[in-house]
Amino acid sequence: MPIRLALMEDVLTAGRSLAMPARPRAVFARRGPMRVTEAGSEVVLETAKCRLFEAAISLHGPGEAWTFELSASGSEMVVAEAERHRVILATLIDRDPNEKVIVRADRVDFPPGAVTPKHGHKGPGIRRLIEGRLVAEIGHQVHRLNAGDAWFETGLDPVVGRNVAPASAFVRVMVLDPALLGEPTFIPWTPEEAAKPRGTGRMLFFDTAVTIPPDLT
Repeated sequence: MPIRLALMEDVLTAGRSLAMPARPRAVFARRGPMRVTEAGSEVVLETAKCRLFEAAISLHGPGEAWTFELSASGSEMVVAEAERHRVILATLIDRDPNEKVIVRADRVDFPPGAVTPKHGHKGPGIRRLIEGRLVAEIGHQVHRLNAGDAWFETGLDPVVGRNVAPASAFVRVMVLDPALLGEPTFIPWTPEEAAKPRGTGRMLFFDTAVTIPPDLT
């Protein structure tokens, strides 16, 4: 039984709320401040901030939230009918949902002219472009990515990212083996690529071991 990693988008007007069941999820405030209530307490997420929640939560408008959530998947249906109006991207990851995983969320910034070395990662994840424009070479494909576009990287395919805007940035949520807690995931594709500068800046939001509740299987 695999893990499902799904990216949802919710735009809430003033006075509107949205309840979400208990499961590990990263909530990124694309437009804030977003109020989030969890177990009777309230957290305020300012614009461009991200936080991990594992219990049931409610989002309160006004604001826009990008939510990356993990759940067990018991069928081939990656996205339920009731979720289709919210989902941006969803994928299955071949991991046992009964075992702990690391959820890591960060932001990657590209200055003008930045080009990454060809590289892979030690785990899969979903990215979504916050601002700017990138040209991404992923495996044998080339993608032009504009603000709001989302994509999935297995970690096993070679990737090169090129910034073609004055500045670009994306938010990333990865699902990693517990042994990678606190460890880098970047894998240069060759020794020549390892000698090149990374070209990007990174801000870590969190790096945390989580368990998917058994009642979600």
